[in-house]
Amino acid sequence: MVGPIRSMYSLGTIKDDNSIVLWFVIVTMNESKQSERPDSIEDVHDRLGDTRRSILEAIRAVGGEGDTATVKRSTEAAIPEGSTRYHFRWLEEEGLIVEVGRRDVSHGGKDAIVWELTDAGADLLERIDKVEGREDRPQTIEGLNDRIDSLEDEVSQLKDVVRTALDDELRTIISEEVAKELEKRQVEANEK
Repeated sequence: MVGPIRSMYSLGTIKDDNSIVLWFVIVTMNESKQSERPDSIEDVHDRLGDTRRSILEAIRAVGGEGDTATVKRSTEAAIPEGSTRYHFRWLEEEGLIVEVGRRDVSHGGKDAIVWELTDAGADLLERIDKVEGREDRPQTIEGLNDRIDSLEDEVSQLKDVVRTALDDELRTIISEEVAKELEKRQVEANEK
């Protein structure tokens, strides 16, 4: 039996029965490792790493779906040159993202892969956000823009309140100072 074989560890050709046995052992060990993986958020976070986490967060930020180039531009962590495919495929193999199609994009060429965050990927990010106390932060660019608009409105209202309070207080202070000065002049005029 001769033919191509793909595993997490190698891409080669089966040449003899020994190759088949070795391949079977590697695949079995890999599957065993995956099934034995602890499911704590810390372990998942450690396996995920900064780069892949940044990719997941970027996909969420662009609305849960985006082509590779758009996602790369939106990541916080730099994706090392030449490892983009590896990181996206790793996330796909873990069931955190899924390839949903391809499209021509000016910034990514023809047939750019379009990725979508899976429910498992969204759940993982929510768990990480909760552990880090970030669950109240906007998760999409639209949400962030809405939050910025809301904060700008709040700042504008606070400025108006402060301005009004200062204006009122300033009038009171000026009135008191004018009254004191008039009283002082009256006392000086009466003494002469």
